[in-house]
Formats: sequence, structure tokens, C-alpha cells
Amino acid sequence: MLCAAMGIGIAFLVGRNAGRLGSLLGLLDYPDPFGGRKRHARVTPLVGGVAVVVAFEVSALLLYHLLAKDSALLDWQIMWLGFAVGAMALVGLADDRMGLSPIVRLALTAFVLILTILEVPDLRVSFLRFAGVDDLVLLPAWASVAFTLVCLIGLLNAVNMADGKNGIVLTLSLVWTAVLFARNPQPFDPLLFGIAGSLAVMLWFNMKGTLFLGDGGSYGISAIFGLLAIYAYNHNFATFDAGQVALLFLVPVLDTVRLMAWRIGQGRSPFAGDRNHLHHYLHARWGWPAGLGIYATLAAVPNFLGVAFPAYSLALLGLGAFMYAATLFAATRGGTVRRSIRA
Repeated sequence: MLCAAMGIGIAFLVGRNAGRLGSLLGLLDYPDPFGGRKRHARVTPLVGGVAVVVAFEVSALLLYHLLAKDSALLDWQIMWLGFAVGAMALVGLADDRMGLSPIVRLALTAFVLILTILEVPDLRVSFLRFAGVDDLVLLPAWASVAFTLVCLIGLLNAVNMADGKNGIVLTLSLVWTAVLFARNPQPFDPLLFGIAGSLAVMLWFNMKGTLFLGDGGSYGISAIFGLLAIYAYNHNFATFDAGQVALLFLVPVLDTVRLMAWRIGQGRSPFAGDRNHLHHYLHARWGWPAGLGIYATLAAVPNFLGVAFPAYSLALLGLGAFMYAATLFAATRGGTVRRSIRA
């Protein structure tokens, strides 16, 4: 509980001083003129991710010292987790402040992730195991690294794209934390307590509109949960199979794949910005935070069912995909909503 208290304290300190901290670090998000994509009412500090990542790093440091005499292997793993999350967050913060090119962002994040998964085998996917299938599908070393990198970069893009309305990524992160509490090895519980405390406080400030996560938050959070999910899978694959890992991130990943396919079909860059994300449709149809409640339900229901009934992870993937498609259909039917999205 000490980590939870520290996470809450760090997040509260950042939240209460968000404006000063954002100005000091040059992390400010300005609204777009003439109704662009950024439609918030005022200049907003991009420091929410700073609180979450600092809380994670402090929790990791505390855990490192607690385990120093017990397990050199765990110390090594925690050290690399801390490095990966911190380095990924720094790339995101640099993008927030200076606007890095997509190639530079990809190169830097790929370097950090490759280095981490090469140094810590428990942080890469070396085999695939699905519920109801006794045999493991082993991956060659090169394929293991490549597959893990693609998954982590894909998650990064999905989290970044989901971070378009207040509360989405933070609420998703709380759902992911709850699932990992049930599946992660016990020594890592302090990390999850620290994250949970900071996420809850940041959600409160974010919903008030006083701060945003920023790319620093999206990058750091994607690294935290992507790497911890792989670690939990490697250590608990009998009840946390590959289907459940996919289920964990299903909604933002589905929305990202849909958006990228649609943009390519329109002859545009798959990374071009627009207002056709699921959260934009939910906002236009049902408002906010009602739309956030629907988004959270799409993520939480299949995942919590997966914790209760792990043998049905593949069926729950189908349920999650159906819920996503049905909600998207309900949110987009009707000319009034479509016009409001394009406006």
C-alpha cells in the first residue's frame, strides 16, 4: 500500500501544479484555430503522463530495493522495465515539446524496445498458447523479437490514437491494471498499486480538463502495460493465454486497425489525423462522459469475463469484436451524427 500512497501523492502534486509544470517543461497543448482537431477551450498542460510514469518509476525503485537480497533476476527485470518505460516516456515527451517526425519516433521507440526484449527474455513472446490447445507454438529467436516488437509498436499506436477524449486511456489503464492484478506474479503487485493510485488521481484531473496525458503518457503507459502483460503471460500462460492478452487490448487495437484500413482506402496516410475514431462517434451520439462509460464497458466486460472464465478467451474475443462493431454501428447510423463528425 506504500506504493499506492506514493502514486496518489505524486499524481496529486502534479495535478495541483499542472499549469506551472507544463509551462516550466514547455509541455502545453494549444487549441487548433478555426475548428481543427484540437477543440479544447484553453491551453492545457501535457503533464498527466509525467505523474503516471514517475509513480511507476518510484514504485519500481522501491521494489528493486525490497528485492535486492532475494532475487538478482527480478532486480534485473525491474531495472529494465524501469529503463524501457522511462525511455519510452522521454521519446513521447520530446514529441510533445518538439514534434518529432514519425521516422524518428519509430526509430527511437524500436531501439528502446529491441534492447529491452533482447536483455530480458521474460519480456518477449517466445511461444503462443491458446485456451483449449495443449501444445505450445514455439517461435524462433528472430521471430520472437520481431513479433514482440510489432505487438508493442502496434499497442503504442493504438493507445496514442485512443487518447483523443478525456478519460479514455486512463480508464482503459485502470481496467488493464485490474486484470493484471489477477494474472501478474505477486512480486510485481507494488508496481500495480503505484500505477493504480496515480491513474485514479490523474483520471479525476483529466476529466476536469485541467491536464492531458500527452504523448509522454501514451508512450509510457503503452510500455508499462504491454511489457507487464507479456511478463504475466510468460509466467502464467496456463490461465492467461494469448487470447486473453489480445482481449486485454482489443478495443483500441480494433479501432486503430479500422481507422488505418479506412484511411488507406481513402488514399491517405494511415497515420493521418481525423475525427473518425470510436470516441468521436460516441461523443457525437451520446455526449461525454456517457460515451466514456460505453467505451469502458466495451473494454471491461469481455476482460472481466476472461478473468472469471479463462477457458473461453477465444469466444470472448469474438464477443468483444461483436460488441465493438455493434456499438460503432449504433453510434454512426443517422446522417446527423455523421455530419457532426465531419464538421
